[in-house]
Amino acid sequence: MDDLSAQIAALMADDDALLQGLQRGGPMNLPRAYEIMERFGVDGLVLGDPLNVFHALGYWPQIGTTRQGQPPTTFAILTRDPRQAPAIVTSHFIYYYTFVDGGPREGVAAYLFQDAGDEGPGGLGPDGTRLERTASPWPGLFADKGAAPLTEVEERRRDRTDAALRDRPLLADSGGALVRALRDLGLWSGRLGYDHDVVRMVCERHERPGDLVPADNLMRWIRVVKSPLELALMRRGAQANAAAVDAVITQVRAGANYRDLRRLFAVESARRGNRAVFMTIDRVSSDLPTSDTVRDGQSLFFDGVGHFQNYHGDYARTVFVGEPAAAAVRAADAAQAGWKAIREQLRPGLRLSEVSRIGLETLRKSGAGDLVTFGPHSVGLMHTDEPGEVRGGFYGKNDLVLEENMILSVDCPSLDTGIGGSVHIEDLVVITRDGAEPIHPLGKHVITI
Repeated sequence: MDDLSAQIAALMADDDALLQGLQRGGPMNLPRAYEIMERFGVDGLVLGDPLNVFHALGYWPQIGTTRQGQPPTTFAILTRDPRQAPAIVTSHFIYYYTFVDGGPREGVAAYLFQDAGDEGPGGLGPDGTRLERTASPWPGLFADKGAAPLTEVEERRRDRTDAALRDRPLLADSGGALVRALRDLGLWSGRLGYDHDVVRMVCERHERPGDLVPADNLMRWIRVVKSPLELALMRRGAQANAAAVDAVITQVRAGANYRDLRRLFAVESARRGNRAVFMTIDRVSSDLPTSDTVRDGQSLFFDGVGHFQNYHGDYARTVFVGEPAAAAVRAADAAQAGWKAIREQLRPGLRLSEVSRIGLETLRKSGAGDLVTFGPHSVGLMHTDEPGEVRGGFYGKNDLVLEENMILSVDCPSLDTGIGGSVHIEDLVVITRDGAEPIHPLGKHVITI
């Protein structure tokens, strides 16, 4: 087995255990979720954004890939009561066709409906929903013709869907299913967080008496502190991402085309089980320039972001091609010195603004001035995944206090031009009880070709 094959095999050795963790339920840090709902006075969350549904249930709704921008038809519901498992509201078709393939997810209550829409409160039963159930939910929908035994996949889907329908009847439409779920889960009154306007519309149409509040920032407060499964997924994604960037760097030569190198990153990510999100090369992120190429004597950085099961890596290295300009060397030295000083002082209780201050003070004490900036941010289900400070509907940078089990990136770029190219380094670390540790190998921050 060659070195690359061994590296890829090592990365994927524990993938089955990680995927089995997602089959058991969502990766969400549930104790953190209950704490955040308590902190913000929210009784429950209704989540239709595919990212949030995945976080709560470990399932990415198909509509999030095939019909982006349309109102969701799959929802996860979470209450503040730790005794209640999350619930799913989705169509009978989608539950059968995609959700049950991901595992039994024991305890998740399923509210299944036939059609997308909301006929409103007219003619509803006492529980607020139309229970128009056919004699059998299967006619015309994957009906068993009996011409051959059901396959293993068909049996699994049929058995798990039938089990859900034994617990709760098939409902007529998505609006009625949401109403039924909220009533059953004790969320028909009280303060409810929601992440899509269609939830507000259903609640208003059915005259729900409780308050509604946007949930996007609440979900970011939850996501910023990771569960054990999330930390394992982050390590897996970050290690594969760093290896993919390193593999691209081995192919860097004078004359290499930026666009070709970016395409190579997508290939190297896929070989390691990741999906490439973007690669910035020498400050260029656009695929449209076709003539940008590496030149001899240049300093340039490679900043790659890819994910494993939606958990992102973020990794940057500076490359000297031949003999670099002295100004680029000074900037790269400053970036390394500042990041080293920051890593040594990271700990719970430190604010993001203090992280930046440590880096800048290190440079000024060494006489490097402000050759490099230091920009901390959280990473997780997004490249930058943290709550914002709400400013007139926009999100400003929140001066977060570091907590144990946060994943932190600190961007260390030089923003100066006229130094012989570009300089940037970046790693991911997890905040521990009394410090921080990298979640991928650090290796060399500056590489000479």
